[in-house]
Amino acid sequence: MSTGITYSILEGFKGLKRAIFSAAISTFTIFLTLVLIAVLLIILFNVHHFVNQIQSRLELEVFIDNSLEQAQVDSLQGQIKKLEGIENVHFVSKEEAAEYIKQQFGQDVFEILDENPLPASFRIKLIPKFRNAKTTKTVIDNLQKLDGIDDILYRQDLILLMEKYKKIFLIIMIILGALLSAASIILVVNTIKLIIFSRQSIIEIMKLVGATRGFIRRPFIIEGIIQGVTGGGLASLFFYVLLKIVKIEIPGYLFFDQRIFVILLLLGFLLGFIGSVFALRKFLKY
Repeated sequence: MSTGITYSILEGFKGLKRAIFSAAISTFTIFLTLVLIAVLLIILFNVHHFVNQIQSRLELEVFIDNSLEQAQVDSLQGQIKKLEGIENVHFVSKEEAAEYIKQQFGQDVFEILDENPLPASFRIKLIPKFRNAKTTKTVIDNLQKLDGIDDILYRQDLILLMEKYKKIFLIIMIILGALLSAASIILVVNTIKLIIFSRQSIIEIMKLVGATRGFIRRPFIIEGIIQGVTGGGLASLFFYVLLKIVKIEIPGYLFFDQRIFVILLLLGFLLGFIGSVFALRKFLKY
């Protein structure tokens, strides 16, 4: 490590000690901000996971012409399997459909009618990337081009509703996260400002002896990064402990992405770096 970098790091820690109260407040604010952002992310992850779980259970119900012979049904099933986006095709005979009605509603169709009026059908499961309203519509359009298909049932209204609210929720999360991040950056800016003012005489001397712009500014950037990374580390530690408690108390109820620890550290770094850069542009005219 070069002497200049070592000096900058040491000066960064010294600068924080000179304004330890302000640095502690901004670090704690970054910690709280990242905790709130993490809560928003966890909620977002769980909403996304919940929607995906529902979408994975939804199937296309494709009713076929009752006049089709078994060979024609097999041929139609083969054509469906070849369509893009199809994961699995299960044939449901008229007898299986009647048995399903009996299990679900406790009513045998033969007790009411002399013959089975229920049509045979295919239950189609789509691959994950086709489980949204737009791509599902493409699959349905392709299915409707095949001969022998009478009708297609799919809960498109439910998918559209879930996608709509997921987008609204995402926008709200982004706005709240941006507001919280802005508050943290402002506090980092104020902390760096105080440190700059407390070192004005040293900065002037460094200018006179020919110190470069980067050499003078580097310690302040490091001070901001230290605050941010410390806040991110504390937030990661907090959620690590919280995750352990949640797994013990309510196992399996909360979807938690382990990448959130890395996200918190990176966000902390960015908040500290951006705050220090803003402070230098505003309060250090060199």
